[in-house]
Amino acid sequence: MLRKRALVAIWIAALAACRAVQERSSSAAPADRPYVLVLGSAQDGGLPQLGCEDAPCAAARVEPARRRLVTSLLLCDPRSGKRWLFDCTPDIGAQLERARGHPATRTTEGPRPPLFDGLFLTHAHAGHYGGLLALGREAYAARELATWVTPRFARFLAGNGPWSLLVEERRLVLHELAGLEEGDGLDLDDVGKRVELAPDLFVVPFLVPHRDEFSDTVGFEIHGPERTLVYLPDIDKWEAWDAFGNAPTPRRIEALLARCDVALLDGCFFADGEIPGRSMADIPHPFIRESIERFSSLPSPERAKVFFTHLNHTNPAADERGLAARQVRACGLQVLDEGRLFGL
Repeated sequence: MLRKRALVAIWIAALAACRAVQERSSSAAPADRPYVLVLGSAQDGGLPQLGCEDAPCAAARVEPARRRLVTSLLLCDPRSGKRWLFDCTPDIGAQLERARGHPATRTTEGPRPPLFDGLFLTHAHAGHYGGLLALGREAYAARELATWVTPRFARFLAGNGPWSLLVEERRLVLHELAGLEEGDGLDLDDVGKRVELAPDLFVVPFLVPHRDEFSDTVGFEIHGPERTLVYLPDIDKWEAWDAFGNAPTPRRIEALLARCDVALLDGCFFADGEIPGRSMADIPHPFIRESIERFSSLPSPERAKVFFTHLNHTNPAADERGLAARQVRACGLQVLDEGRLFGL
């Protein structure tokens, strides 16, 4: 009986913490402070995925509400009318429609007004930068769009077609993110690492271990006047980050959670064995089950900060009405829903 009462108390506390985050994550866009709009929450192939005939993909084709676009965020500042895109996906066309009217104060002029005031790219995997092609001369023909990437990513874009044409024609103007040595910790006092977007709005990049064939991989801390949001859609395993680089103090995910208000984290797969006939060791991500176990000792308000994103088409948690998503919520964490707004 005592154990049952204790479990009920934990469940009530978790619900209260989740409710508090949801209340702060209003469905109405703030008019007086920056906010983040979720444009996508799927892994690079989206949901449904090309060639997939399994039940989740088949259901998403029949029922549009089950569809998920590739992971991406829009940072908006209604005070200036500016907005910045985080990851430029193959779904950029549909995501631009979702971004329509954000922020409400945005004004545009001319036949081809800037779509964004800047881009922030996490890494060179298809879902995170494939949409850049739509900005070239064959499509929108963007002009001098500020694009923040790591130095290695900048070299890759400038030195390899077709991306190099975007740079040569100044469709993109590359800006290299600073202070990203492997041994470097997350130091907000080092203003040289910040990308200042307004006096009280800035972005801080941080390196994470991932499959870095063409670029290294970063996450971003987005700091607003009142709140901080972490965007970390891709990482290998939490244990790999614990041992990453040469920092004297390990950079643990728990420390990142402690310093933010909302964390959009890699939830690509729910559990091992999710992709039949393929070793998932070849595509390491923190399984949601692993994250649930790792975060289980955290206080309820810390767990309530976590929203899983970058969901693979095989991930049962992508169905918000399914058992896996209910299990996530029962543990005091959440699965990211598209169109959600987070005020900063």
